[in-house]
Amino acid sequence: MTARPPLGVPQGPLGFLARASSPGTATWEYQVKREHFNPHGVLHGGVVMALLDTAMGHAVAELVAPEGAFNAAAEMSVRFLEPIRSGTITARAEVRKCGKRLAVVEAEATDEQGLTLAVATATHAILRKKKEPPAPAPDRS
Repeated sequence: MTARPPLGVPQGPLGFLARASSPGTATWEYQVKREHFNPHGVLHGGVVMALLDTAMGHAVAELVAPEGAFNAAAEMSVRFLEPIRSGTITARAEVRKCGKRLAVVEAEATDEQGLTLAVATATHAILRKKKEPPAPAPDRS
């Protein structure tokens, strides 16, 4: 299993923070930064998408990694409900169904007051590492 990111330590170029995780759920946060605003003076939607995707990916991983599998988003849909100009965004994800090959996961991004800013759904492929073929027997001729 891949090591869990440490809670409260900024991860990646956007500085997302892991806040909680358990099998099938994950919570991540992002502190809004002006350098990530679009030309209209609000947070670029791609940052919100990345935060939701991160939470959803980790929620699925918490279920499948202990079995030696890993996951990758195959499809994702986001609905942006409110413009974002400041504060902390919290993304909470929950796996709705996890089968042998696919997982369906949902996430919600909220502000500090609990206002829903965006919602997302995704389908993740559940992948297993291919086993190495056995080494050929030495030639004894």
